Amino acid sequence: MIFLLWACSGATPLDSASDSATVDPGDGLDLLVASEIPQGEEPCREPELATLESVVDGDTAWFTTTSGSELVRFIGIDTPEVSWDSDPGECYGEEASAQARELLSGGRAWLSFDAECHDHYDRLLSYIHVGLEEKDFLQRSLLQDGFATAFAVEPNTYFRTIFSQDESLAEDAVIGLWEAFGR
Repeated sequence: MIFLLWACSGATPLDSASDSATVDPGDGLDLLVASEIPQGEEPCREPELATLESVVDGDTAWFTTTSGSELVRFIGIDTPEVSWDSDPGECYGEEASAQARELLSGGRAWLSFDAECHDHYDRLLSYIHVGLEEKDFLQRSLLQDGFATAFAVEPNTYFRTIFSQDESLAEDAVIGLWEAFGR
């Protein structure tokens, strides 16, 4: 795992767009079958179609699930932190958050799971999908476009190798946060 502690070169703050999305019932997501959604080998629960409430940052969002309103941490990735209260946030945090917001702009996503469903903060741990294509797998899209780094935490490591490869693509292309950090 690589920790990104470099100063940001050339990143610019983004306008704060609305965090919540309008649900697009014509997105075709309800036509997908849960068994088609990529997930861990022995998931802690079945995939489910959830409604986005709001994006917190590049790797966390609130969703309405069958269990109610849940804070969801995206498995396998880490994005720079956004500013909170007096904390200024990290370089590329706002950009990563904006990209997650854009990828989830349809207002719904399939959540799929790995071995463990909750972390020690009681956040739901999930893979996020807005379709079945590679770029519809939110974690892969954020990694490939340089908005996130791979972050494997046992036992939720089913996609570890793929996520590392996706991160390498962005780093080699010097895009996204790799460009902002002057790599």
